[in-house]
Amino acid sequence: MKDSFIILLVLIHAIGWSQDTDSLQINVPDSLRLATTFQSDSIQRDSTISPQRRSDIETTINYDSKDSIRFNAQSQKVFMYGESYIDYGDITLEAERTEVDWSTRIIHASYITDSTGSAIGKPVYTDGPDVYATDDIIYNFRTRRALIKGVVTQQDEAFMHGEDVKKNSRDELFIKGASYTTCDLAEPHFEIKSNKLKVIPGNKVVSGPFNLRFRDLPTPLFFAFGMFPQPKKKASGIVFPSYGEENRRGFFLREGGYYFAINDYIDARITGDIYSKGGNALNFTSNYYKRYAYRGTLNFSYTKTVTDNVENPLETNDYWARWNHSPQSKGNSSISASVSAGTSTYNSNNNLINQDFSRSINSQFASNISYRNSLPRTPFNMSLNLRHSQNLQTRIVNLTLPDFTLNMNRIYPFKKLIKSSKSPLAKLNFSHNFVSRNEINNGPINEPSGFTIANSNPLADSTLAFKSENFDAILERSKIGGQHTIPVSTSLTVLKYFTLNPSFNYRELWYTKELDYTFIPEENAVRVDTVDGFSRAGSWTSSASLNTRVYGYVAFNKGKVQAIRHVMTPSVSFSYSPDFSDPKYGVYKEVQIDTTSTNENNTRVLSKYQGFIFGSPPGGESKTLGFSLSNNLEMKVVSRKDTITGSKKIKIFDNLGMSTGYNLAADSFKLSNINFNARTSLFENKVSVNFTGTLDPYEYLLISERFNPDGSRNVTQRRRDRYTWNNGNGLGNLSNMNISVGINLRPKKKKDQTRDQTGYGETGAFQQGTGVIPPGENINYEGYTDEEQEEIRRIQDNPNEYIDFNVPWTLRMQYSINRTQTGFADPNVRQSFQFSGSLGLTDKTQITFNSGYDFEAKDFTTTRIGINRDLHCWSMSFDWVPFGRFQSYFFSIQVKSSVLKDLKWDKRRSFFDFFN
Repeated sequence: MKDSFIILLVLIHAIGWSQDTDSLQINVPDSLRLATTFQSDSIQRDSTISPQRRSDIETTINYDSKDSIRFNAQSQKVFMYGESYIDYGDITLEAERTEVDWSTRIIHASYITDSTGSAIGKPVYTDGPDVYATDDIIYNFRTRRALIKGVVTQQDEAFMHGEDVKKNSRDELFIKGASYTTCDLAEPHFEIKSNKLKVIPGNKVVSGPFNLRFRDLPTPLFFAFGMFPQPKKKASGIVFPSYGEENRRGFFLREGGYYFAINDYIDARITGDIYSKGGNALNFTSNYYKRYAYRGTLNFSYTKTVTDNVENPLETNDYWARWNHSPQSKGNSSISASVSAGTSTYNSNNNLINQDFSRSINSQFASNISYRNSLPRTPFNMSLNLRHSQNLQTRIVNLTLPDFTLNMNRIYPFKKLIKSSKSPLAKLNFSHNFVSRNEINNGPINEPSGFTIANSNPLADSTLAFKSENFDAILERSKIGGQHTIPVSTSLTVLKYFTLNPSFNYRELWYTKELDYTFIPEENAVRVDTVDGFSRAGSWTSSASLNTRVYGYVAFNKGKVQAIRHVMTPSVSFSYSPDFSDPKYGVYKEVQIDTTSTNENNTRVLSKYQGFIFGSPPGGESKTLGFSLSNNLEMKVVSRKDTITGSKKIKIFDNLGMSTGYNLAADSFKLSNINFNARTSLFENKVSVNFTGTLDPYEYLLISERFNPDGSRNVTQRRRDRYTWNNGNGLGNLSNMNISVGINLRPKKKKDQTRDQTGYGETGAFQQGTGVIPPGENINYEGYTDEEQEEIRRIQDNPNEYIDFNVPWTLRMQYSINRTQTGFADPNVRQSFQFSGSLGLTDKTQITFNSGYDFEAKDFTTTRIGINRDLHCWSMSFDWVPFGRFQSYFFSIQVKSSVLKDLKWDKRRSFFDFFN
């Protein structure tokens, strides 16, 4: 029977240990609870004697024992047997046997052994967040000092084992016969063995001479002393560099510098690199964070690369700037940013450092800074974007400074006035969108073609470098404009089964300038002048569509196929747009372009907004009758796996459709191309097939053809306003066709396998490598700690850096073929094939691969093979590009814990080394 009692400090101290006590020893049997109140003798205290000193015990001591508790009043000791427990403030002690000496304030806890020699009830001492598993402990709760034997304790991510330990009042540990490791096993895979170790909680671990051991095997790595920082809060300090060698730049020290822990919400890291052949680098990184508001990272890198060439040494200076900012709040406004900018040679020159293969082969990068605001209590929302894009090959840079958008949500002005919700007037709605944009581009100018321009810009075909001397010329190429769009629509039911959707769209363009054309007979050319000033032009279109759905269902009484369901959705539409090239609209102008008498067509209709950012109102009247048809086909078959319905649905075609149009206002080629498409999934969505095609319904007349030395043909032909079926040539010429087949295979999940897509189990603890989070996926962070939220974001930002060891294998393949042909010209066929996947050799070993085949080059595309091994407290990875331009490999084995992140061995060879 369980015995338990609570002795209050005041009660214990009032006993008066100096008084004579009964020499009789009091033994409390198992079935009796101690309930005796001790009183002092009847001798009255002399008032002249100083009062007893204040107790050193600060709070109530609770203790308990499962078996029995024995109290000796003469020796002032308490003996507890069987799963004893002591609770003193933030200190707890659990052990099989515990002895408490109230005269000395010392607690002694130990364990016992069973008949087989196994330990039972080893003492576990807890002081706040620190837990110590021991063999024997003597603790003084007056001085808070302790002597411990056979201790195992955890400090942050590290575990410390010790033979003899002394603990002082500041909770510092002095360990003799110590081992330091991040492996949580009783017999760790590796350890840093030291005869003396001092632990300063929340600060650091200081060691005397130590040796790195694997299991019990020593290594040649001996050090005179060591220090392992363990700050509970971020602390400033030195960042030690990594060292190595590469062929191109020689011996190096990388990423050495200083870390600044400015406060809990912002930090900074400044590091540098130095190479024996003359190169160097400087890196700055800062992270900032405000809870429930935003977080971000700012990075700037500068590198100087020196090519080891005695005859012609080459020095290249590169820089790269990155800024990522993401909002965390749920308010009306937010700011986000993703900025990447740098020199065109940074990625290729520094591939060895960043180990980012995709950046090395990517020829384009872009940036965007966005501000969004949903104006409260209004239907409006706005956004402001600053964009940048750069092509490293063409050196063309596009800047959008800024892109302003104001949207008005859809409004139903008569919805509350009309009782019937099915009324066309109640469904009448409109919205508004305004976009204002300023684009700056250093690429070639898109000047009007087909005639000679008298005042043509001599640099129109040139790409200007972003230099101070070219600044004015680049600004002249900027495009500024605004665009309003107002769509109005409604819907109504016609003849019960048809839906009529009429709509009207108004579009208005705003510009700060316009073009004026003047023919110069003396030069036989056209002068194009830019007239500054506000200019606007409006255009509109109207349309109506009529659609319905037709259902077909066929049931079968016999066989595995129970039924086939067919849904057909036909749609007929008509749209009208006037001819805005008519002079009455003032947008287009008929300009003479030539004085040659033999040229019958010596005039051209030109827009005053030629080449502007939002274009011009459409020229030419349009009365287009459109038709489209889509089909969905499914069947129901018998399924023994479904114990509820006994059947399952199989999709034959997700969609099978076609569309075309007929322009009643056109003087020729009235019929539009015939487009068709098909999409289906096979084998429980493991295989997806997509097919699109375009038929040109008109004939082509071959005028001439010429064969090139390589066997290809150059043809001269003309499209004729005559349908192909008039001469028995079918529905038309197949001008475009695309077929893609995707296969995604992976084993089915086991019934007992329960994990969500985030990798967090039911307990909320993150299970390393058990989940894959798609980029951009919205995750509910409720219930997760800040560290877990940060890890989820890292997985989302870098999905390729995480391996799912729970999936034994995956295989993804994608094949596509695209064929284009115009009339009698030779068809152009492009094929591509990519495949990737993973193979789990064991539950801890995963092989990944990624490759493809280039049908034009008749060779494999860049191929990557990776091997990842989970070594419990270590991780091993091998990344290999076996052939091709980027042939390289990278091998790494390192400790998982961030405490010993520098305990690793890397071996790498980049494609630069193969070239050298």
